[in-house]
Amino acid sequence: MQGFFQSAWTFLCEMAACALIAIFLENTIFTRALGTSSILLMLRKRFNIFVFGVIMTVITLVSSLAAAVLKPTLDKLSYERYILPLIYVLIIGVVYILTLIFCAKFLKKQMPQIRPLIHLSAFNCAVLGALLLSTNSSIARIHSAAGIVGFGLGSGIGFTLAAYLISLAFDRLNSEKIPKAFRGFPITMIYIGILSLAFYGLVGHELPY
Repeated sequence: MQGFFQSAWTFLCEMAACALIAIFLENTIFTRALGTSSILLMLRKRFNIFVFGVIMTVITLVSSLAAAVLKPTLDKLSYERYILPLIYVLIIGVVYILTLIFCAKFLKKQMPQIRPLIHLSAFNCAVLGALLLSTNSSIARIHSAAGIVGFGLGSGIGFTLAAYLISLAFDRLNSEKIPKAFRGFPITMIYIGILSLAFYGLVGHELPY
């Protein structure tokens, strides 16, 4: 029994570490620009960012669980790197369908409001990017089952954090104080770029000289 609790604790610690890596050091928005268009669409239409974030986190987490289960089998294939993206797309498609079925059965009243968010979450390139990054990252611990699951969870949370940070400045970025030539999309991209540089600094790169 003690061995079980020790293994469970190790799994949770490794999962938490990889989740933190995905939130800050490998943030899909600020370090990879994955899903930027989805954030801009949410800000423009004023979707509920946190509801969207929860749905995306659930989809990413469940997809990561499936990927962690299949990864040992895929590793035995000599052509694993060629079919991995296709396998992950199929996993996301299955999770997407299951999410729609679950919400249609248990969340009938909320379904009209959350259906567009499910579509946007599932087909967000950040979801596929999180799965691919978790199995191709230079950080060794991410290649384990705990790492894949933790990275998937952290990717969803990190995406939500990025969307929230961008939404905080949305009104100011579209105020009259911003020149018309930069107002809206251009200044938003500049703002995202500045935040990306801040997150990039967290990684700790050495100067080239």
